[in-house]
Amino acid sequence: MKPDAVGQVQALRRRVAARVAPYRALLLAFSGGLDSTVLLDALTALRDGDDALDGADAPALRAVHVHHGLSRHADRWAAHCAHECRRRDVAFSTAHVMLDGTPEGLEAAARSARYQALAATLGEDEVLLTAQHQDDQAETLLLALKRGSGPAGLAAMAADAPFRGRRLVRPLLECGRAELEAYARARGLRWIEDDSNSDLRFDRNFLRLRILPPLRQRWPQFAAAAARSAQLCAEQERLLDELLAETLEALTLPDGSLRLTALTAMSDIRRAAVLRRWLASRGVRMPSRQQLARLWQEVALSRRDAVAQMQLDDRQVRRFRDRLYVLPQLPALSDAVAIVPWPPQSERLKLPAGLGILHRRPVGFNGVAQSIANAPPMPDNVPGRRLDVDAAIGAASAALPEAVVRAPRPDERVSVRFGPVRGLLYITGRRRGRTLKKIWQELAIPPWRRGSTPLLFYNEQLIAALGVFVTREGAARESEAQWHLFWRADSTDAKAVAPEDGGQDGVGANEDSESD
Repeated sequence: MKPDAVGQVQALRRRVAARVAPYRALLLAFSGGLDSTVLLDALTALRDGDDALDGADAPALRAVHVHHGLSRHADRWAAHCAHECRRRDVAFSTAHVMLDGTPEGLEAAARSARYQALAATLGEDEVLLTAQHQDDQAETLLLALKRGSGPAGLAAMAADAPFRGRRLVRPLLECGRAELEAYARARGLRWIEDDSNSDLRFDRNFLRLRILPPLRQRWPQFAAAAARSAQLCAEQERLLDELLAETLEALTLPDGSLRLTALTAMSDIRRAAVLRRWLASRGVRMPSRQQLARLWQEVALSRRDAVAQMQLDDRQVRRFRDRLYVLPQLPALSDAVAIVPWPPQSERLKLPAGLGILHRRPVGFNGVAQSIANAPPMPDNVPGRRLDVDAAIGAASAALPEAVVRAPRPDERVSVRFGPVRGLLYITGRRRGRTLKKIWQELAIPPWRRGSTPLLFYNEQLIAALGVFVTREGAARESEAQWHLFWRADSTDAKAVAPEDGGQDGVGANEDSESD
């Protein structure tokens, strides 16, 4: 390579090294296009001893290609990606996704499916790497202007952002496409050209092919200037985050719901900012101004006894009494799964309809958990989430189970049920019997939780409603063996919120950009 080409290659690798330095395990979203091929080459060079890491140990690296099946060339692209990774000794896998939708909705459908696949592939300690660059940032900013976005949308893509409890890192975001092309020429790289990149039905292609070229011709530094504007908007958003953090914390309850009373006294602008940050904290894609106004008027200000709700993508926002809740969409329970037997040999029970997993921990007479008496303490519970039993089963004294009940007797069959229960129930802490409906009301259990709360039965006797109450018949006594019951969410039910697409690889790409 010529000296100037060597300098360009080393400069790009140093940028990549600086971005990935905090992380020890990397998953590259590899489409095989120019952008992700350059990133793959830079990462493997760093792994194999490039001095840009300044002596630091290289992180573990693997790659995944999302196969959409949209192009007749899709199988050839996947084979190309596998070959490029194999010759660089990078672990590789292909994730196949199925799409439904018209061309107008194809970009969004592909984006959503792609990020679902990437989230499912991402390891516990890995960060996701995508290969958007500075020109993609300019496109994202223009799209945000077209939509009339506020500062959050105009902030465009972040170089390092949260992604489903992990991180999404874009090491090339400060590099222009011309720099990537120069790197690829200097290194003699081969990449895929996606034929969908020329389809002007897609907004990004229209901007890339028809709008940005004359802008760059008139103002060569346009992309860099747009990136600076996006950075300034991002800084303003971070400042607002800091200023509103204390307010949001005070209004958010441990289950993640939001108190409404204090919001009514706020100005419209402050209230909207708090609502947006609360929704973002619950994994909801940022609503438009019109949607946010409807949320306040039709849901938050509905009658106190009404159960108002609003759909935002795959989430529901509901009001119950003086609180707002964000709920995932879960399939309804059918009569066929209303009773789920719990075999005595199994410590875990997978609940139907994506409701999670129950875990029972037998505890002996002396209060010590059987077989785990020397286990490390359970980590503190995260507000708004169930205890992660898999992370640490922990010592009984350090964990907070959903229920502590007496262990079943040999002649008692254990089952978990859902739905109504007939007759009066006598629960611990109450002298008088009440119907289940009355108990739900008195304990302020939202209506949507009533039909999905697991009810533990021994034979035909209700023992406990998990996380809500224990009946007198199920009360644990010191002289009897006990069960400590935990209920955790099923990780396969959580959905990633997909950023908006970017990059040069079109609808079939893995290089994606951030939403508003």
